[in-house]
Amino acid sequence: MNAYALNLAVLAGHGNVEKKVFDLSYGVFHGTAFSLAPDLFLTAAHVFKDAQGDGEVALARLTPGNFHAQTVRDFEIFDDIDVALLYCFNLSAEILPFSFTPLNFLVDVFTMGFPFGFEPPVYHLRAFKGHVVTRRGLTSLSGVPPGYELSFVPPPGLSGAPLLTLLPDGSPVVTGMVLQHHAAEYRERRMELGLALDIEELLTLESRIVGGSIAERLFNRQRLVRNRKA
Repeated sequence: MNAYALNLAVLAGHGNVEKKVFDLSYGVFHGTAFSLAPDLFLTAAHVFKDAQGDGEVALARLTPGNFHAQTVRDFEIFDDIDVALLYCFNLSAEILPFSFTPLNFLVDVFTMGFPFGFEPPVYHLRAFKGHVVTRRGLTSLSGVPPGYELSFVPPPGLSGAPLLTLLPDGSPVVTGMVLQHHAAEYRERRMELGLALDIEELLTLESRIVGGSIAERLFNRQRLVRNRKA
C-alpha cells in the first residue's frame, strides 16, 4: 500500500492550467479523500462544501517529489449520510479493495490523512489507529446510516479518510470513511470518540455520475435498499 497514493488532500484555491500550478487559498487542507474507482473519489460532504467556500476544489496526491493535483470537474452530494462523490479526471491514485462485512467490537482499524497537514513549506501525512467501540446508526445524520464509534478522536482534516482494517493475510481493505469527532456528556463526565460511516452505505446509492446504482455498476452487487428516517 502506497500511503500517499491512497490518501489524497482536499484543497481549495485557484488553478492555472498553463503553468500547471494550484495556489492554495490558505495553508489548510480541508480534509482527505480516497479513490472509489478510476477518476472517482470519495470524501465527506462537509469537507467538500467547506472547500467550495474557499475557491476551486482540487484533490492532490502529495507523494514527496511527485506532487500531482487535479481540480474536481463534477460532484454529487449525499447530505443525509455526509458523503461527496467527486469526478476528478486523470488523477492517479491507489484503489484498495472494499469490504462490506460489518466489523465487530474491538476490531483493529486504522486510517491516514492530512489533519493539520500543511505547515509551509512542508506537508504531513499522519496515521491513526485504534479499534471499533461499537457499530450503530449515526443519529447525527438525517439518514441515520450505519457507522462505527472509534477509539481515537479524528482531528480536523482527517474527515473523509478511508477507514481500513487488515484481512487475515495482512492485506488492507476499506471498511468505512472517517467523518468526525463525537463527544457525549453526562453531568461532569465526558466521552470523546471518532465516528466513521460504514462503507456498506455506498451500496444504497444511485449516482448520476456513475450512471445508476453504485452497487451494481462498480461492485457487481445487488443494490441495498434501506428505509430512511424522515
